[in-house]
Amino acid sequence: MKLLPNSFQIRVETGTIILSGRKCSFGRLAKSKAAEAPSGSTGLRKALLSVGADKDSVERLISSRTLEDVVVPIYWKDGLVSSVRQLWLVRLPSFLKGFQEEFPDGQVRWDQDYESDDPASGDIALRTYFNYQEDDQGDHWSPPPTLLEEESYHKMLAKASFKGKKPVPASKVVHGK
Repeated sequence: MKLLPNSFQIRVETGTIILSGRKCSFGRLAKSKAAEAPSGSTGLRKALLSVGADKDSVERLISSRTLEDVVVPIYWKDGLVSSVRQLWLVRLPSFLKGFQEEFPDGQVRWDQDYESDDPASGDIALRTYFNYQEDDQGDHWSPPPTLLEEESYHKMLAKASFKGKKPVPASKVVHGK
């Protein structure tokens, strides 16, 4: 077996795996990606504050030992009908980034007065507005999404859905229940 200059060789019991490339390139790549992305709790703190969560709720969520399992309902409303899904809280920063790119006039807002059909989900949620508008009198409205927008939204939610075994509702963490 001939190795190229500056290549790596890793032996495994079942065979040989050869990784070629510049030495330390993997370390440099990891460091550069880490420098670009905000750290976990800092990025999540900024994301929660940007959607309007109060500082006390943010600190309770960030300092929770169950942070990796926390989910929050996210919904959009069309008249009396709402479409509710669960969002993995640690994925909120990446979800917001994608949402802003896809819906530049949209908003995601923290809703502490959420009323769910399922009492277990609690009273905290994120509300989605796809095309938030305001008129001269200060009245706000948000038309429902088109079918293409709704499809794109559901793809984003699928990427940010909970992947663990037992989700913990955000309201339980915030209210200490």
